[in-house]
Amino acid sequence: MLSTKILKLRLSRIEKGKEHLSTQDKLMLVSMDSPDLSANFILRLFKMTLPKQWKFQHETEEDIFYNTQLIQLIEDEFIPAYEFHARKHAWYEQCLMYRLNFITPEPTQQQINVFLRHLDQCLDQLPKIELLLYFLQKYPTAQHAIALAKAYAGAQQYNQAIQQYEWAQRQSTQPNEVAFYGYIECLLNRRQGEYKAHVSDVEYTLDLLCKYEKPIDQKSYKKLLDRAITALLPQQLLQTRAIETNVFSDVGRGLNSLGKSLGGIFGARDFYIPYSKELIASAPQLLHDHDVFESLSQSQAMRSALQRLLSSSEIDSSEQLLKFLWISIQQDPDILNSLQPPIDSAHLIQSLSKIEPIEQQALDLGQLQLILEQGLSAYLGDGRLNKQHPERHHLYECRDEIVQQMIDFAVWFYRDIVEIYLEQQNLQLQQVKQLLIGQLPEIALSSGLFAYQFEHYQRVQALFDWMKPKLEKGNDFEKMQAAWVALREARYFDDDSLITRVQSIQQKFVEYKSIRDQQIFLH
Repeated sequence: MLSTKILKLRLSRIEKGKEHLSTQDKLMLVSMDSPDLSANFILRLFKMTLPKQWKFQHETEEDIFYNTQLIQLIEDEFIPAYEFHARKHAWYEQCLMYRLNFITPEPTQQQINVFLRHLDQCLDQLPKIELLLYFLQKYPTAQHAIALAKAYAGAQQYNQAIQQYEWAQRQSTQPNEVAFYGYIECLLNRRQGEYKAHVSDVEYTLDLLCKYEKPIDQKSYKKLLDRAITALLPQQLLQTRAIETNVFSDVGRGLNSLGKSLGGIFGARDFYIPYSKELIASAPQLLHDHDVFESLSQSQAMRSALQRLLSSSEIDSSEQLLKFLWISIQQDPDILNSLQPPIDSAHLIQSLSKIEPIEQQALDLGQLQLILEQGLSAYLGDGRLNKQHPERHHLYECRDEIVQQMIDFAVWFYRDIVEIYLEQQNLQLQQVKQLLIGQLPEIALSSGLFAYQFEHYQRVQALFDWMKPKLEKGNDFEKMQAAWVALREARYFDDDSLITRVQSIQQKFVEYKSIRDQQIFLH
């Protein structure tokens, strides 16, 4: 770097010629021994190299005076002009370190706030972290600890970030939602198996989120809650969640259905039954008891927590008791009161052991199930139809009756089953949350049970949200996909009219296949 004597002359030249000197000219003047401002663009590419490390002089007052001017020039003009390089090589941090050592060794809180705002825009790397650590050590406040925690988190140093967030929380008299969310993110990113005895980071995170009342930023809260639930549930259960469909496939299906709709407007009739295996498979799936049982059997943390809660010496099978506990909660959430201290373990174990699980018998959909699993061609076959068949209109009419019948079924299922079931599950979730969170001494058990109950509710909400626009604003193609999904999900519901409705659709499909088979070309 330049000596102070030369720097003084260069800064004077910049001041006098600032109206016609470019930012690059100014940078060349303060960083190069022999800057050639007349060099063209190509020559500058070869001659000029952006500084990585600034070397500021500080031996004399004159050094400090002119290097202060240089720092101001770097901060005001060079950093904005060369932002990527400046952030990568910590130009601002280098300037600030010099300021704190030689210009403003005792900054006011207002000055520190300005420094922190600038540091917030810097990369989360060692120079920034060292400066924030300096502020915290010299001025130990929650604000400085949170800034340092955020930088540690950005550098993926989650242990240090969590320590700083926790220290800041202990110093604070008012809740800080942004800091709380940052703390939660660190726990979710670290995912340590044991935050404290018998409690993992994720289990502790979910417990904290459930206890957090009246979040202001609802969107961020929900996002973190979803992340915690996802992290806690087993992968096999997550695989049955709704799948995001490819946008180009959706557009293609939309154009295809639009073409057929226009064909109908202009007099053409369609004998195809609208069916998209991909769209149906991507739709939300409800969570049923047998899905939960299979996952609970693999949850060692929840089984161990239940053993500790009920005294392990008295338990023959924690897996079975956990299953019975889930069934009891679905029937009456008040059973959770029995898990709150003082616990009568013997009585509770005896009560749970007497529960007889009600097996969910799925309704036999017959050929409709074959279609759902393998597609329409698996049931109808691949024969080529005779478009000139004299009885062609019968096929059209039967197809239209199937479409209308299935759409009617979808609307009924959406309004009379899903909407009511959603209200029930929402109430159930609130009851379970109130009885679980903060009431049970075993966080692994309370967080786990809440996660499954939340997922149970969320699946119903997702199905409701998926069906609503298709049935209320969609075309026949979209309504039919909602109908296929309704058939798939309706199998586990106990409703007096369900069997009758399904049988009517089945009969109409038999009729359609019979008519269609008669109109296939014989080879």
